[in-house]
Amino acid sequence: MIGRALRILARALALFPLGLLHAAAIPAGRGLGVLPWKKHAVARRNLAVCFPDQAPGERKRLERAQRVELLRLASELGAIAHWSEARLTRHLVAEHGWRHVEAGLASGRGVLLVSAHLGNWELLNLELSRRTPMVTLYLAPERKSVDQFITRVRSRFGARMVPSGSAAMRQLLRQLRNGGAVGIAADIQPKQGEGVFVPLFETPALTMTLVNRLARKTGCEVIFCWAERHAGRGWSLHFQPAGPAIAGPDPDEALVPMNRWLAERIRRAPAQYLWIYKRFSRRPQGEARFYPKD
Repeated sequence: MIGRALRILARALALFPLGLLHAAAIPAGRGLGVLPWKKHAVARRNLAVCFPDQAPGERKRLERAQRVELLRLASELGAIAHWSEARLTRHLVAEHGWRHVEAGLASGRGVLLVSAHLGNWELLNLELSRRTPMVTLYLAPERKSVDQFITRVRSRFGARMVPSGSAAMRQLLRQLRNGGAVGIAADIQPKQGEGVFVPLFETPALTMTLVNRLARKTGCEVIFCWAERHAGRGWSLHFQPAGPAIAGPDPDEALVPMNRWLAERIRRAPAQYLWIYKRFSRRPQGEARFYPKD
């Protein structure tokens, strides 16, 4: 039922112009704010920790703005699922640094494209798959119908989706060693034992070591990227080389630039980050619970 509902919703949203959907998110965001949703407390806690110097009024405005951007992200499902390549292209406002991806692919060393839950990461992955054969790592939903829906949407331009698990590493390594492109969201919180605590906005965050391991094992080019939303108009794409430190021998040090990049990009468009995600829920040994109990 959920998968069918998502298909119907996506088809309906695809009929509306982006400007109308983005405008409608403003009053809808106000409505969302009065609902007794547990995620409000998660967003509030994240914002308080990441922006401790903000005045209460300023943080309250950011809290309201992130709800609007969250609904704008949801409203873009129709574009992701059904828009033609030509229509998507018309809504690409700007592009910065794509030459770095082209150079990495031309080198034959493979390209690891590292994104995050910022802006519209689904649009980013879809656009990347239009330009080059992609293997994208993802966390499979528990519901099979939902997994089937999002996999079909994400792969409609040829991307190959690889669910996280024991077999994923081999497939990602093979793709990079063959000179191809791999996509990973760097801010997915890993399980204990699969990450190290690296500062994010000066707060220790359990950070996956996968990016560092893939870079060390393959010598690939690592490029940070994200799709920034421009209300009513579309998106701009940003690509930035990670630099050689990302492949360093010590993950605790090598991953610092990755979280620093993410914090800098969030500061550029703070409302566009997925603040309802419990990014800091796993804590160093002995630390107290980070989020309130559900």
